[in-house]
Amino acid sequence: MAKQWLRFNVYLGIVAFAGSAGLLAAGAPFMKTWFYCFAWWSFLLALDGVNVRRAGASTLFGAGSDFLFSAFLSVPVWLVFELFNLRLKNWSYQGVPASLPERWAGYFIAFATVIPALKIIAAFIRSLHKNKKWACGRLAVRPAFLRLSLVLGFASLTATLVWPRLFFPLVWLGFIFLLEPLNYRRRRPSLLGDLEEGDASRLAEWLSAGLAAGLIWELFNFWAGSHWEYHIPYLNFGRIFQMPVFGFLGFLPFALEIFAIDALARGFYGRLKDRPALRAAFWIGLTAFDLAGFYLIDIMTVVH
Repeated sequence: MAKQWLRFNVYLGIVAFAGSAGLLAAGAPFMKTWFYCFAWWSFLLALDGVNVRRAGASTLFGAGSDFLFSAFLSVPVWLVFELFNLRLKNWSYQGVPASLPERWAGYFIAFATVIPALKIIAAFIRSLHKNKKWACGRLAVRPAFLRLSLVLGFASLTATLVWPRLFFPLVWLGFIFLLEPLNYRRRRPSLLGDLEEGDASRLAEWLSAGLAAGLIWELFNFWAGSHWEYHIPYLNFGRIFQMPVFGFLGFLPFALEIFAIDALARGFYGRLKDRPALRAAFWIGLTAFDLAGFYLIDIMTVVH
């Protein structure tokens, strides 16, 4: 019966999105500020309803607190990239609310979409090929390969910070090289593990989800009053919405980074299952990180 009700989320999401777009077109100041958040969450509600109809599974209303974990984890995960941006200066925020509580609430609600969005879109893409495997040649994952990947990950992120104008694209690759070996060794969900089994399904789904999410992120951002703008060295041309055309390529590996970070965090949190004090410390630490990140965005990334 619950799934029957979830099927109606398609209509609720469409109505919410249409209402948001209508208020934006009418020039409502509130919606001009908050359109990005309303548009994303209503879109995700509708697409999640589609997934329930196609595959019988919901990401937003699935078992236990999985969605809440994804949403709350999504904020500090995105803030990691915001911290890199303090050095890279590849984007800035404009038109954000003047009130600090409203502005920080906007950061949280917007950043909380990142992991749920990629998961919901990946689930939709998975439903299109009816969970059939996409076979590929088996990857030989040897210890030397894992060590090389770790070195490449560390080197990529270091180069990004040391020579930001030259190597800024590597921020969208470094965490894949760095974290995939860790997940593989711990037998957590990993793309390396999939490829070792000759299965490229999850890789293809998340790459596709990254590109699709990137297009939607940029579409909603283009129409929002509170939005970001890009300042990218040597690739800052041929814009689609606010994004230079070559920048869309970054969304593909970014999705794989999010997959790896999510798997790592879930594995770590799962080990705290019988340690409530450490679980509480985990969330307190992430909350403190969120607040520090919001403060740094305010003073270094927002155009006042």
